[in-house]
Amino acid sequence: MNLKHIEAFRAVMVSGSMTAAAKALFTSQPNVSRLISQLERDTGLQLFQRSGVRLIPTSEGTAFFREVERAFVGLQGLANAAAQIRNLGSGRLRIAAMPSAGMTLVPHAIKHFVELFPEVTVSLHVNTSGTVNHWTASQFCDLGVAVYVSEASECEVEELSTVAAVCVLPAKHRLAAKRVIRPEDMEGESFISLCHGDGTRAVMDEVFQRAGVKRVLAIEAQYTAMCCEMVRHGMGVTLAHPIVARDFRGPEIAIRPFVPAPRFPMYLLFPPHRPRERLASAFVDVLRDSHEALLAQVVPPVRGRARA
Repeated sequence: MNLKHIEAFRAVMVSGSMTAAAKALFTSQPNVSRLISQLERDTGLQLFQRSGVRLIPTSEGTAFFREVERAFVGLQGLANAAAQIRNLGSGRLRIAAMPSAGMTLVPHAIKHFVELFPEVTVSLHVNTSGTVNHWTASQFCDLGVAVYVSEASECEVEELSTVAAVCVLPAKHRLAAKRVIRPEDMEGESFISLCHGDGTRAVMDEVFQRAGVKRVLAIEAQYTAMCCEMVRHGMGVTLAHPIVARDFRGPEIAIRPFVPAPRFPMYLLFPPHRPRERLASAFVDVLRDSHEALLAQVVPPVRGRARA
């Protein structure tokens, strides 16, 4: 039994006659008849009853046809997968991202990406920048988005952006009336910080230390999104990446430029020693477009991207 036997059998079942099957397979009717006879001999099944020139499928033939159809569905799936690999490099894209991007920017980009490539499966894995680096370096993920990259990283690194932080505060806060918030405005304010050990927390603290400003540091959170949520509940003020802050816009939140602002870098990581997947490259293009579009929706003075 080989593929030609199966194709002949399927063509007869679908078309209803050997003559029609022969036309569909671009061969002769005697050849189709020979292939069917060989298939019956090889399988030990009587697939058809002959009634003059007509072929009537037996119960065995009908049952066998169901199995053949399942196999052809699998073959079609392989053909589709081959087309995706040929056109995009893979049928699946695995993305690793740290929380500030994985819960804001990256989902926005995925939405647009799957609209362009609806048959591609996208997996998003969120964890710390260090874990994102590990997942990407080990090729568990095809692409990483991180805010910190160790000098010991084996990944190929490309800067996505560096943007100025914005001040996020309750809409009824006294500072919400100001167009621009400065470090000295925060003197004595309840400030919601990232946890100690976070690189972004250290950069923020340095801004206030240089200005000689003392804040009330009673509340800490692991992620910037958590800090913004606490601001929404009136628990204090914070500094945030503008794209993270954007998702918290509303009647309870005010977003203002902060000067001089700490900078939030964002990096793209790619697996080392491996040609860049076309699918990953296509996603990066969408990610950059989404990044610019989301920044444009935040306060205009912070939308420009810092360049070296």
